[in-house]
This record gives sequence, structure tokens and C-alpha cells, in this order.
Amino acid sequence: MDVFWYALVGLLLAGYLALESIDFGVGMLLPLAETESGRAHMRRTVVPLFLANEVWLVAFVGLLFGALPLFEGELLHVLRLPVLGLLCAWFLRDAALWFRTAHPGSGWRRSWDTVLPVASLVLAAGWGAVLAVLIRGLSSDGNGQALATTADLTHPFALLCAALAVAASLRQGSLFAALGLPERSALRVRLGRTTRILTPTLLVLLVLTVAAGALATDASVAMAAVAVLAVAAVYCSDRVQATGRTGLALLLGAAPMVALPVLVGAANGTTVLATRSGEGDLVLSRAIADPASLSLLVTVLPVLVAVVFGQLWFWRVFARTSPLPT
Repeated sequence: MDVFWYALVGLLLAGYLALESIDFGVGMLLPLAETESGRAHMRRTVVPLFLANEVWLVAFVGLLFGALPLFEGELLHVLRLPVLGLLCAWFLRDAALWFRTAHPGSGWRRSWDTVLPVASLVLAAGWGAVLAVLIRGLSSDGNGQALATTADLTHPFALLCAALAVAASLRQGSLFAALGLPERSALRVRLGRTTRILTPTLLVLLVLTVAAGALATDASVAMAAVAVLAVAAVYCSDRVQATGRTGLALLLGAAPMVALPVLVGAANGTTVLATRSGEGDLVLSRAIADPASLSLLVTVLPVLVAVVFGQLWFWRVFARTSPLPT
């Protein structure tokens, strides 16, 4: 049962990254829109969907606190600076989406048009680097306590995971932002060109990331298995997109983002907070909440199911953008 709660926490994080990667990508691609109507279209593609996507992050944090309280405390302590950076980027990204139209001044809008892609880039790269640190294992100090150092966050494997998250988000964003645009509009042509460039780039990054991960961890077999599935999903996404089924292409294209939290469990098993030296490891049996608390959390499961169906309805209704004039 302990593994069930740990897996459920990971599933919520994977769901958040899969959905929110579209928002990250659209935000980073905003400079491709050269006209005010184009920028308005890009913004409409993620408002109000990003609020529904963030429900998964709230659910992830809530369940992490309820089911794995010791793990949450250790995790936030060890990764306090990266998490603070992600929070700041999150607030700025949301502010850019809401505040851009709050004032008619051109300087005001240009400022938020700069904040949005930068904050989106930090979010995508930051999540990739943080998850890479957890996959590879943390450093430990002289007292045997786990800690995340600058070297951990700038290790080649962490940088590759950051680049992978950015490329995957850009591809998802380019696919989604093209919806609702006239077939021959300049913005749609630029987005289509971007998608065609990003697909092979993403496949190469997947191979390089797995190769670096195999060298940096002892989970080369698990790395290879996840990589094969992710590469196959991205390849199929490209084939499916060629037939015009963008929804299925987006679903398959989310595989690289889902692979990152999956690799945390695949690389470390039931060691929820792993260090490379083995000192300061936190195992699942110690991190899990007491049985009484877990029994209360069972009542949350129907709510999570309702959230999933609510998300499907929300996307069905709102994931449609009005076309721009030709």
C-alpha cells in the first residue's frame, strides 16, 4: 500500500507536467507572434486552461504532504532554492497571462510579453533540472545529510534533462497553438516549421539524456526501457500529427515530460530521497504517513477521479481557440 501512495503522488506530478508543458511551450513561443492579434491568439490558447492544469500541482503537493510528510519536509529543505526559483517563475508567468491586458499602454504589454517567455523557459528547464537531481541522487554533507549543490544542478545530466523538458514543451506548445489558426496564416506556418525542427531535436535529446543517465546512475536498464517508450511515443506523435489528429499527437508527445518523474522511481525504487553516497537516504517505509492518516486519505481518491473527469470536460469545452482573420 505504501508503494500505491508513492506512485499516486508521482502520477499527479506526471499529469501536471504533461498538461502544463503545453502552457510552458506556448509561453516560450510567444515571440513568434509578430502581430497583436497573433499574440492575443497565443494567450487565448492557455487562458483559462492553465488554471485547470495547476489543480494537478496543488493535488500533488497536498497528497505529498498527507501521504509522505517526512519526504515533503526533507525535499523542500534540500531543494529550497530551486523550488523558490520555480515559485517565482510560476507567479510571474501567471501574472503575465493575467496582467498583460490590464493596461492599454504598449510599454506595459511589451514588458509582460518579455516576462511570459522567460518565466515559461525557467519553469520548463527548472522542472527538468530538479527531477534530474532526484534521478541521479543528491550530494551529502559531512554529517551525512542530503543536499542539492550547484554542481548537482549544473551536472551534464541535469542540463540535458532541462533541455529535454524545454524541447518537449516547445513541441507541445507549437502543436497546440496552431489549433484554430487559418491554414496559410503566417503564424501557423512558423509554428509548423518549429514543430518539424523540434521533433528530431527531441528524439536526439532523449537518446543523449538516457545515455548520460545510464552513466550517472545504476539504472541503465530502466533508463533504456523508458527511453524506448518515450522515443516511440514521440515518433508516433509525429506520424499521427501528419494525419491531422492533433489531440492524439499531443497525448503521445507528452511522453518525455511523463518520463522524467517515472525515472525518479525507476532509478531509485523505494528510496524516495536518494544520495549518491548512500548517506542521508530516505526510504519509503520511513517517509510514509501513519496508517490512521492514510485511512483518511482514502476519502480523497473519489475526489481525484472527479478531478480527472472535470479536466477532460474542461479541455473539451475550452481547448478551442477562435481563428484569426487571414
